[in-house]
Amino acid sequence: MNTKIFIEYENIILANLCKQIYDLFLKNNYNVTILDNSISINEKEQIISNSKNSILISNKLNNINSFEIVYALKNTNKLAIAINDAIKDKYSVLKYYQKRSFEKTNLDYYQILRSTNGEGIIIFYPSDNYNKPDIATIIYNGITDYLNEKNTYTVLSGDSLYSIARKYNTSVDELKRINNLVNNNLSIGQKLVIPTSNNDSNTSSINTYIVQSGDSLYAIAKKFNTSVDELKRINNLVSNNLSIGQKLIIPQ
Repeated sequence: MNTKIFIEYENIILANLCKQIYDLFLKNNYNVTILDNSISINEKEQIISNSKNSILISNKLNNINSFEIVYALKNTNKLAIAINDAIKDKYSVLKYYQKRSFEKTNLDYYQILRSTNGEGIIIFYPSDNYNKPDIATIIYNGITDYLNEKNTYTVLSGDSLYSIARKYNTSVDELKRINNLVNNNLSIGQKLVIPTSNNDSNTSSINTYIVQSGDSLYAIAKKFNTSVDELKRINNLVSNNLSIGQKLIIPQ
């Protein structure tokens, strides 16, 4: 795989989970590196900043009993949505969002997201669920759904061809045909190719706009037939200030 994937954590409690996620990527021939707490944060940021075609998955413990997902300001929410969709089938996700620095609102709140040269995301795990046996596979599924445009799925405990076919709006026969299956038996961790449909509208494209010299929120809102308040809400802006080169998400 061309995309470089970094699995990062600092809290030793998450070491086993992150190793499981890393092993799943490695097993399926992804270009993956784990950045554990033996590496300083400065070293991690240097490594990440030197890799352009990359995805950083930073893993942290949450202080509430729910998942949260934070994605970098320069990225769209597509990866966050893919991970959110993978998790929410079994566990509670509070929200996915961007978080800005209070001092400089054009910068990410989290320093490690500022360092990414590609895509960056932070997954906050609830303290009561991070060690469940299927969490690593769920996170892996979400990321690979994004990388493969939701064309693959890794089998979880309790899955059947019927439940998977229903989830992806296809048929058991089509799943068996495209994956060369001779029976309905599945094994946990098995990777299935999911048929795609030209009529699938679940992942609509995200419109973005790069701020130019002389732009204002009012002018951009008028250009795209929306409002200043909606632009501020969807981009998590706390003021009307913009910086040249800043990427804004435009409401559909």
